[in-house]
Amino acid sequence: MATKKLPTLSGLLGIVSQVTMIPELELGIIVLTNQQSGAAFSSVTNSIKDSYFGIKGKDRIKQYNDNRLRAEKRADSVVAEVWRNVAEVQKKNKMSAEALSGYTGTYQDPWFGKVTISHRNGKLRFEAEKAPDLQGDMSYYKGNSFVVKWDDRSLNGDAFVIFSLNREGEAVAFKMEPVSPMTDFSFDFQDLDFVKQ
Repeated sequence: MATKKLPTLSGLLGIVSQVTMIPELELGIIVLTNQQSGAAFSSVTNSIKDSYFGIKGKDRIKQYNDNRLRAEKRADSVVAEVWRNVAEVQKKNKMSAEALSGYTGTYQDPWFGKVTISHRNGKLRFEAEKAPDLQGDMSYYKGNSFVVKWDDRSLNGDAFVIFSLNREGEAVAFKMEPVSPMTDFSFDFQDLDFVKQ
């Protein structure tokens, strides 16, 4: 009979946990961490499972740490390339105040609440009403997309803001995506759907 495991992940910024249940073995593994890395709970969980399944000679801490280091290196490369593109665009094509004002306004997601996009000091500014940490300047990227750089650099979660336009070319909504593939999943950018009020 195949063994089933039922993993459950949960997390908040700076805190992630994992619960794994293997009913056939009457085994439950709960790992709580005060970090954003999944490598910690994966290495602990799999080390425990290895002992139950008789798997020897696996250094799960090294395995997951090596994987984490490779992933971070790739992510750093992706982020650096995005900011290089932003810098190039800023040199060649600085958006006018009139063009930027087309994106300003109050947008709302049913779950997250309101975000104000304003025009300040020649840039767009992102300010979340219910999440005061999510405030930052926005830089034009390409098409109808910008990158928001959070004032709080410890968040490590800069994001693309991709606007939808109506047939008159006016911004009416936006969605978000993390810039880095390593951005903590608890930001839930992909689930947000902001509509202009």
